[in-house]
Order: sequence, then structure tokens, then C-alpha cells
Amino acid sequence: MKNFRDFIKKELNESIGVETKNRTKFLVQSVYTHYADHYSKNQPEVVGWMDGSENALIRNTKLYEAGIENEDSVLDVGCGVAHFYYFLENQGWKGKYLGVDPNEKAIKLIEDKIPSFCGTIDDIVGHSYDWVLASGVFNLGLKEQHTKWTIKNMIKVAKKGVIFNMLAAPYKDDNYVSYVPEEIKKWLEKFDHRKINIMENYMEENAEFTVYFYV
Repeated sequence: MKNFRDFIKKELNESIGVETKNRTKFLVQSVYTHYADHYSKNQPEVVGWMDGSENALIRNTKLYEAGIENEDSVLDVGCGVAHFYYFLENQGWKGKYLGVDPNEKAIKLIEDKIPSFCGTIDDIVGHSYDWVLASGVFNLGLKEQHTKWTIKNMIKVAKKGVIFNMLAAPYKDDNYVSYVPEEIKKWLEKFDHRKINIMENYMEENAEFTVYFYV
């Protein structure tokens, strides 16, 4: 019976993985390629952050404050055009970085010196990173099961922690996907961890929150 349950669980996980990749491909084709075509790579709008550079800086700062140290390795899931790489450099960081994003047009805008490739989190095989982060990845188009599948795969390759942000429910625009912070924390507690912190009240109207999951 246990083997059968494990088989069903494995099959379900693989099915959600395929569904997540297909939905992600649709989002890239219908939304994110448009941003890459119409905005400069130096603008936050090129990856869909439509609320300006100041708020983009606040988000990056909140990601960094999880505890990323100067020699730490970073896997940036949904890296866009690698804006977070430049933010890290400005903090004096000198670690290893890899950006992964399903949007080939965004990847092509990244400087050659920055390691990156077109793909998704499950393309990371045989490697681990101190920190695995995702910013703005779960706000649009992905259902809860797709988001959780992605986060589970992030946890698998993290050595120090996983960092991600989400829109806080209830969100003012129903076109976006939002979550209750405490519900996300409760779900994460089933994975092996040292500590989980939920960071709130750093944006106007408390519209989003950032999760620090320490492995």
C-alpha cells in the first residue's frame, strides 16, 4: 500500500510539474515577451514590475536582508534580465550567481558575464546554492499548486535558505494571485527547516510580503 501511495504521489507531482511548465510557457508567450520587447533592460517594467524603480529597490533590499553574505552562491529563479545580480554587486557581494528564466528574450538581454540560461527550476540538476530566490514569480497566472511545486523544487537545491515574495490577500486586483502569509508559513512548516520568517509592512498598503525559509 505504501509503495502504491508513493507511486501516486510521484505521478501527481510529475503531472503538476508538466502543467506548471506549460502554464509558464503560455505566460511568457502572452505577457512577458511583450515587456521584453517594449521596455529597456534597465527598467523594472521589462520584467513586469510596473510600480517603478523605488519599489523595485525596496523588494531587492528585502530579499537581500534574509542574510545573503558576500561569498554566498545565489540561484535566481525567474531572474528576468538579472536586475538582482547588479543589486548584489552594489552591496559588495562577490559570490557565484546563476539566473534561470523561461523567457528567452529576457535571457538574451543579460550581459554575457552573468551566468544565466533559459529554463525553469527543475532544470537545475546536480547542483545546489546557498540561496534560492524568486521575486515576482508567483503573482500572475500560476495557480497555488504550480507555485507550491516551484517552491518545493527551490527548497531541494538550497543550502542556506529560500527567499520569495508574494502578493498579500486580499489583493485589490483579481487578475493577480495573492496569498495569506500565515497560510504559506503553515504549509512551509512541513519541510525540514531551522526557521521561517514572514516579512510584512514594507510596501504601501501592505500589498506584498517576503518569506525567509532557512534550511
